[in-house]
Amino acid sequence: MSNPLLFKDYEGAPWLTHIEKEPSPAAKKRIPELFAEQAPYPMAPGNELVYLDDSTPSTLIRQDVDAPHGLHLYSYKFKQPDPKEKRVIYYIHGGGFMRGNGKWCRKNAISLAVNLGLPVYACEYRYTPEHKYPAGVDDSTWGWDYLVNKLGIDPGNIIVSGESAGGTYAMALCVRLKRQGRPLPGKAVILSGYLDFALESPSYKLNREVDPVFNVDLAPTVPFYLDDLSKVKDPEVSPKYADFTGFPPTFFCVDDAEVFLSDALIVADKMHKLGIPVKVYVSHGLIHVFPFEMPEVPESQDAFKAMKKFLG
Repeated sequence: MSNPLLFKDYEGAPWLTHIEKEPSPAAKKRIPELFAEQAPYPMAPGNELVYLDDSTPSTLIRQDVDAPHGLHLYSYKFKQPDPKEKRVIYYIHGGGFMRGNGKWCRKNAISLAVNLGLPVYACEYRYTPEHKYPAGVDDSTWGWDYLVNKLGIDPGNIIVSGESAGGTYAMALCVRLKRQGRPLPGKAVILSGYLDFALESPSYKLNREVDPVFNVDLAPTVPFYLDDLSKVKDPEVSPKYADFTGFPPTFFCVDDAEVFLSDALIVADKMHKLGIPVKVYVSHGLIHVFPFEMPEVPESQDAFKAMKKFLG
Protein backbone atom coordinates (compact mmCIF):
# COMPACT_ATOMS: atom_id res chain seq x y z
CA MET A 1 0.00 0.00 0.00
CA SER A 2 1.08 3.57 -0.60
CA ASN A 3 2.09 5.63 2.41
CA PRO A 4 -0.71 8.18 3.02
CA LEU A 5 1.81 10.56 4.62
CA LEU A 6 3.30 11.17 1.20
CA PHE A 7 -0.03 12.45 -0.15
CA LYS A 8 -1.33 14.35 2.89
CA ASP A 9 -0.31 17.79 1.60
CA TYR A 10 -1.86 17.21 -1.83
CA GLU A 11 -5.32 15.83 -1.10
CA GLY A 12 -7.79 17.14 -3.64
CA ALA A 13 -5.08 18.68 -5.80
CA PRO A 14 -6.50 19.16 -9.32
CA TRP A 15 -3.20 18.15 -10.87
CA LEU A 16 -2.99 14.75 -9.11
CA THR A 17 -4.36 11.47 -10.45
CA HIS A 18 -3.68 8.48 -8.19
CA ILE A 19 -4.71 5.10 -9.62
CA GLU A 20 -5.10 3.02 -6.47
CA LYS A 21 -6.64 -0.18 -7.87
CA GLU A 22 -4.67 -3.42 -7.81
CA PRO A 23 -2.40 -4.18 -10.75
CA SER A 24 -3.87 -6.09 -13.67
CA PRO A 25 -3.15 -9.81 -14.11
CA ALA A 26 -0.93 -8.91 -17.06
CA ALA A 27 1.18 -6.57 -14.91
CA LYS A 28 1.42 -9.05 -12.06
CA LYS A 29 2.70 -11.64 -14.51
CA ARG A 30 5.09 -9.33 -16.32
CA ILE A 31 6.90 -7.75 -13.35
CA PRO A 32 8.66 -10.91 -12.13
CA GLU A 33 9.49 -11.78 -15.73
CA LEU A 34 11.20 -8.41 -16.11
CA PHE A 35 13.26 -8.88 -12.98
CA ALA A 36 14.35 -12.31 -14.23
CA GLU A 37 15.32 -10.89 -17.63
CA GLN A 38 17.32 -8.08 -16.06
CA ALA A 39 19.01 -10.18 -13.37
CA PRO A 40 22.06 -10.98 -15.56
CA TYR A 41 22.56 -7.24 -16.12
CA PRO A 42 22.84 -5.60 -12.66
CA MET A 43 23.15 -1.83 -12.47
CA ALA A 44 26.80 -1.10 -13.14
CA PRO A 45 28.73 1.34 -15.35
CA GLY A 46 28.32 0.40 -18.99
CA ASN A 47 26.37 -2.79 -18.23
CA GLU A 48 23.88 -2.38 -21.04
CA LEU A 49 20.62 -4.34 -21.39
CA VAL A 50 21.65 -6.04 -24.61
CA TYR A 51 18.67 -8.41 -24.76
CA LEU A 52 16.28 -5.59 -25.66
CA ASP A 53 14.50 -5.46 -29.01
CA ASP A 54 15.19 -2.13 -30.69
CA SER A 55 14.07 -3.10 -34.18
CA THR A 56 12.42 -0.24 -36.04
CA PRO A 57 8.67 -0.69 -36.67
CA SER A 58 7.51 -0.66 -40.27
CA THR A 59 5.71 2.67 -39.70
CA LEU A 60 8.91 4.51 -38.76
CA ILE A 61 12.13 5.60 -40.42
CA ARG A 62 15.27 5.63 -38.25
CA GLN A 63 18.14 8.00 -38.94
CA ASP A 64 21.31 8.35 -36.85
CA VAL A 65 23.43 11.46 -36.39
CA ASP A 66 26.99 11.37 -35.06
CA ALA A 67 27.29 13.38 -31.86
CA PRO A 68 30.40 14.43 -29.89
CA HIS A 69 32.40 11.85 -27.91
CA GLY A 70 31.42 8.99 -30.24
CA LEU A 71 27.76 9.20 -29.26
CA HIS A 72 24.62 9.31 -31.39
CA LEU A 73 21.40 11.20 -31.81
CA TYR A 74 18.67 8.89 -33.12
CA SER A 75 15.61 10.12 -34.96
CA TYR A 76 12.37 8.24 -35.59
CA LYS A 77 10.03 9.77 -38.11
CA PHE A 78 6.80 8.42 -39.54
CA LYS A 79 6.78 7.18 -43.11
CA GLN A 80 3.41 8.87 -43.49
CA PRO A 81 3.65 11.94 -41.27
CA ASP A 82 0.80 14.25 -40.41
CA PRO A 83 1.55 17.34 -42.54
CA LYS A 84 -0.09 19.58 -39.93
CA GLU A 85 1.97 18.25 -37.03
CA LYS A 86 5.00 20.40 -36.20
CA ARG A 87 5.80 18.98 -32.77
CA VAL A 88 8.60 16.55 -31.97
CA ILE A 89 9.74 14.77 -28.82
CA TYR A 90 13.31 15.20 -27.58
CA TYR A 91 13.95 12.11 -25.45
CA ILE A 92 16.76 11.69 -22.90
CA HIS A 93 17.13 8.12 -21.66
CA GLY A 94 17.53 6.83 -18.13
CA GLY A 95 19.88 4.18 -16.75
CA GLY A 96 21.23 5.41 -13.43
CA PHE A 97 23.52 7.90 -15.23
CA MET A 98 25.76 4.90 -16.08
CA ARG A 99 24.01 3.02 -18.91
CA GLY A 100 21.15 3.27 -21.39
CA ASN A 101 22.82 4.18 -24.68
CA GLY A 102 22.13 2.09 -27.73
CA LYS A 103 19.27 -0.38 -27.44
CA TRP A 104 17.64 1.10 -24.32
CA CYS A 105 17.67 4.59 -25.82
CA ARG A 106 16.26 3.36 -29.13
CA LYS A 107 13.66 1.03 -27.61
CA ASN A 108 12.12 3.80 -25.50
CA ALA A 109 12.29 6.33 -28.31
CA ILE A 110 10.27 3.92 -30.44
CA SER A 111 7.77 3.44 -27.61
CA LEU A 112 7.24 7.20 -27.34
CA ALA A 113 6.81 7.61 -31.09
CA VAL A 114 4.34 4.73 -31.41
CA ASN A 115 2.28 5.56 -28.32
CA LEU A 116 2.23 9.36 -28.60
CA GLY A 117 2.14 9.60 -32.38
CA LEU A 118 4.98 12.09 -32.66
CA PRO A 119 8.45 11.91 -34.20
CA VAL A 120 11.20 11.41 -31.63
CA TYR A 121 14.82 12.49 -31.39
CA ALA A 122 16.78 10.57 -28.76
CA CYS A 123 20.25 11.48 -27.53
CA GLU A 124 23.01 9.44 -25.97
CA TYR A 125 25.28 10.94 -23.33
CA ARG A 126 28.52 10.21 -21.47
CA TYR A 127 28.30 8.12 -18.33
CA THR A 128 29.27 8.49 -14.71
CA PRO A 129 31.53 7.87 -12.88
CA GLU A 130 34.08 8.56 -15.62
CA HIS A 131 32.15 11.62 -16.78
CA LYS A 132 30.43 13.29 -13.85
CA TYR A 133 28.23 16.38 -13.83
CA PRO A 134 28.01 18.47 -15.97
CA ALA A 135 28.94 16.04 -18.78
CA GLY A 136 25.45 14.53 -19.14
CA VAL A 137 23.78 17.93 -19.07
CA ASP A 138 26.29 19.20 -21.63
CA ASP A 139 25.54 16.28 -23.96
CA SER A 140 21.78 16.69 -23.51
CA THR A 141 22.19 20.38 -24.36
CA TRP A 142 24.13 19.46 -27.50
CA GLY A 143 21.17 17.37 -28.67
CA TRP A 144 18.80 20.26 -27.97
CA ASP A 145 21.04 22.65 -29.89
CA TYR A 146 21.13 20.27 -32.84
CA LEU A 147 17.34 20.24 -33.03
CA VAL A 148 17.02 24.01 -32.67
CA ASN A 149 20.08 25.34 -34.50
CA LYS A 150 20.82 22.65 -37.11
CA LEU A 151 17.31 21.41 -37.89
CA GLY A 152 15.56 24.71 -37.25
CA ILE A 153 12.85 23.26 -35.00
CA ASP A 154 10.99 25.88 -33.00
CA PRO A 155 11.65 25.29 -29.26
CA GLY A 156 7.94 25.71 -28.64
CA ASN A 157 7.30 22.67 -30.82
CA ILE A 158 9.69 20.47 -28.83
CA ILE A 159 8.43 18.23 -26.02
CA VAL A 160 11.35 17.26 -23.81
CA SER A 161 11.00 13.87 -22.14
CA GLY A 162 13.10 11.65 -19.94
CA GLU A 163 12.80 8.85 -17.42
CA SER A 164 14.75 8.32 -14.20
CA ALA A 165 18.22 9.81 -14.85
CA GLY A 166 16.86 11.10 -18.13
CA GLY A 167 14.21 12.94 -16.13
CA THR A 168 17.03 14.61 -14.22
CA TYR A 169 18.65 15.69 -17.47
CA ALA A 170 15.39 16.82 -19.08
CA MET A 171 14.61 19.10 -16.13
CA ALA A 172 18.25 20.22 -15.86
CA LEU A 173 18.14 21.18 -19.54
CA CYS A 174 15.21 23.47 -18.80
CA VAL A 175 17.13 25.00 -15.90
CA ARG A 176 20.15 25.62 -18.12
CA LEU A 177 18.14 27.12 -20.96
CA LYS A 178 16.38 29.46 -18.55
CA ARG A 179 19.70 30.55 -17.02
CA GLN A 180 21.02 31.29 -20.49
CA GLY A 181 17.94 33.33 -21.36
CA ARG A 182 16.99 30.94 -24.14
CA PRO A 183 13.53 29.64 -25.11
CA LEU A 184 12.39 26.55 -23.24
CA PRO A 185 10.56 23.50 -24.63
CA GLY A 186 6.85 23.73 -25.32
CA LYS A 187 6.04 20.93 -22.87
CA ALA A 188 7.75 18.24 -20.78
CA VAL A 189 7.02 14.60 -19.89
CA ILE A 190 8.99 13.25 -16.92
CA LEU A 191 8.79 9.62 -15.81
CA SER A 192 10.11 8.78 -12.33
CA GLY A 193 12.67 11.58 -12.38
CA TYR A 194 15.51 11.70 -9.83
CA LEU A 195 15.23 15.38 -8.98
CA ASP A 196 16.81 15.80 -5.52
CA PHE A 197 20.42 14.76 -4.90
CA ALA A 198 20.12 16.32 -1.45
CA LEU A 199 17.74 13.39 -0.74
CA GLU A 200 15.40 15.58 1.28
CA SER A 201 12.14 14.50 -0.38
CA PRO A 202 10.09 12.39 2.09
CA SER A 203 9.70 9.37 -0.18
CA TYR A 204 13.46 8.75 -0.21
CA LYS A 205 13.00 7.60 3.38
CA LEU A 206 9.37 6.48 3.57
CA ASN A 207 9.38 4.40 0.37
CA ARG A 208 12.85 2.93 0.65
CA GLU A 209 11.62 -0.37 2.09
CA VAL A 210 8.79 -0.82 -0.43
CA ASP A 211 10.34 0.36 -3.71
CA PRO A 212 10.95 -2.89 -5.62
CA VAL A 213 13.80 -1.36 -7.63
CA PHE A 214 15.47 1.28 -5.42
CA ASN A 215 15.19 -0.29 -1.99
CA VAL A 216 18.74 0.84 -1.22
CA ASP A 217 20.47 3.85 0.24
CA LEU A 218 20.84 6.40 -2.57
CA ALA A 219 23.44 8.48 -0.73
CA PRO A 220 26.37 6.79 -2.57
CA THR A 221 24.91 7.94 -5.89
CA VAL A 222 25.57 11.57 -4.99
CA PRO A 223 29.41 11.59 -5.17
CA PHE A 224 29.13 9.05 -7.99
CA TYR A 225 27.41 11.77 -10.02
CA LEU A 226 28.80 14.98 -8.53
CA ASP A 227 32.37 15.88 -7.52
CA ASP A 228 31.59 19.22 -5.88
CA LEU A 229 29.09 18.32 -3.17
CA SER A 230 28.57 22.00 -2.36
CA LYS A 231 26.46 22.08 -5.54
CA VAL A 232 24.05 19.38 -4.41
CA LYS A 233 21.15 21.87 -4.34
CA ASP A 234 22.13 23.69 -7.51
CA PRO A 235 18.94 23.39 -9.63
CA GLU A 236 20.95 22.13 -12.60
CA VAL A 237 22.02 19.21 -10.38
CA SER A 238 18.82 18.83 -8.35
CA PRO A 239 15.97 20.38 -10.37
CA LYS A 240 13.60 20.16 -7.39
CA TYR A 241 15.20 23.37 -6.09
CA ALA A 242 14.64 25.40 -9.26
CA ASP A 243 12.55 28.52 -9.66
CA PHE A 244 9.99 27.10 -12.07
CA THR A 245 8.75 30.45 -13.33
CA GLY A 246 8.55 30.18 -17.11
CA PHE A 247 8.86 26.39 -17.19
CA PRO A 248 6.76 24.46 -19.70
CA PRO A 249 3.56 22.57 -18.87
CA THR A 250 4.76 19.27 -17.44
CA PHE A 251 3.39 15.74 -17.10
CA PHE A 252 4.87 13.53 -14.38
CA CYS A 253 4.39 9.76 -14.19
CA VAL A 254 5.49 7.73 -11.15
CA ASP A 255 4.41 4.77 -9.01
CA ASP A 256 3.29 5.34 -5.42
CA ALA A 257 5.92 2.94 -4.04
CA GLU A 258 8.86 4.72 -5.64
CA VAL A 259 11.49 6.65 -3.75
CA PHE A 260 11.10 9.33 -6.44
CA LEU A 261 7.39 9.91 -5.75
CA SER A 262 7.80 13.02 -3.62
CA ASP A 263 10.05 14.71 -6.17
CA ALA A 264 7.18 14.71 -8.66
CA LEU A 265 4.60 15.82 -6.09
CA ILE A 266 6.72 18.66 -4.71
CA VAL A 267 7.75 20.01 -8.10
CA ALA A 268 4.21 19.76 -9.47
CA ASP A 269 2.82 21.64 -6.49
CA LYS A 270 5.37 24.42 -7.00
CA MET A 271 4.51 24.63 -10.69
CA HIS A 272 0.78 24.68 -10.03
CA LYS A 273 1.17 27.58 -7.60
CA LEU A 274 2.94 29.48 -10.39
CA GLY A 275 0.05 28.85 -12.77
CA ILE A 276 1.91 26.31 -14.89
CA PRO A 277 -0.30 23.51 -16.26
CA VAL A 278 0.89 20.31 -14.63
CA LYS A 279 -0.25 16.72 -14.13
CA VAL A 280 1.04 13.96 -11.86
CA TYR A 281 -0.12 10.48 -12.84
CA VAL A 282 0.55 8.01 -10.02
CA SER A 283 0.14 4.26 -10.45
CA HIS A 284 -0.12 1.65 -7.70
CA GLY A 285 1.68 -1.67 -7.29
CA LEU A 286 3.84 -1.32 -10.39
CA ILE A 287 7.52 -0.49 -10.86
CA HIS A 288 9.94 2.27 -11.73
CA VAL A 289 9.28 3.67 -15.23
CA PHE A 290 6.56 1.08 -15.86
CA PRO A 291 5.35 2.54 -19.21
CA PHE A 292 8.76 1.83 -20.76
CA GLU A 293 9.50 -1.35 -18.84
CA MET A 294 6.24 -3.07 -19.82
CA PRO A 295 4.45 -0.97 -22.45
CA GLU A 296 2.09 -3.79 -23.38
CA VAL A 297 0.19 -3.98 -20.05
CA PRO A 298 -3.08 -2.03 -19.59
CA GLU A 299 -1.64 0.32 -16.96
CA SER A 300 1.09 1.46 -19.32
CA GLN A 301 -1.36 2.00 -22.15
CA ASP A 302 -3.55 4.06 -19.81
CA ALA A 303 -0.52 6.14 -18.79
CA PHE A 304 0.40 6.80 -22.42
CA LYS A 305 -3.18 7.85 -23.11
CA ALA A 306 -3.01 10.30 -20.21
CA MET A 307 0.26 11.70 -21.56
CA LYS A 308 -1.20 12.09 -25.02
CA LYS A 309 -4.27 13.87 -23.64
CA PHE A 310 -2.05 16.26 -21.66
CA LEU A 311 0.04 17.05 -24.72
CA GLY A 312 -3.12 17.83 -26.69
